[in-house]
Amino acid sequence: MFQTLKIKVNVEIFFLFLLFILCDTATQIFLKKGATSLGEIPLDQLSHVILYVLSILTNFNIIIGVAFVLIAFFSWLAILSKVDLSKAQLMNSLVYVTVPLASVLFLGETIHMTQIFGILLISVGALIASA
Repeated sequence: MFQTLKIKVNVEIFFLFLLFILCDTATQIFLKKGATSLGEIPLDQLSHVILYVLSILTNFNIIIGVAFVLIAFFSWLAILSKVDLSKAQLMNSLVYVTVPLASVLFLGETIHMTQIFGILLISVGALIASA
């Protein structure tokens, strides 16, 4: 019975981490799309800044990005209620793997060999440290 309960908790934690990593990755992709479509912040006049802020508040990609931030936030709180912070933060580093990969897939960005090497180091480091 206790073994079944432990497996159930581990599956729940796994899916919470998966939800967090996917939402945090999606956040970055949508915010990048929104920021790119809005362009640079015009700092020349206050009226331009106000219009820019209004554009942020009505930009579809920004709104979706913020929704993903909220989901990631609540999943992170659920994770922290079940896992030591020192272990949870290690798993959080997997976002450094998923964001560059998603950037290639959804934004058409390119990854250089040094970035691939860094992604591999992060992955191995997180795996070793969480064992």
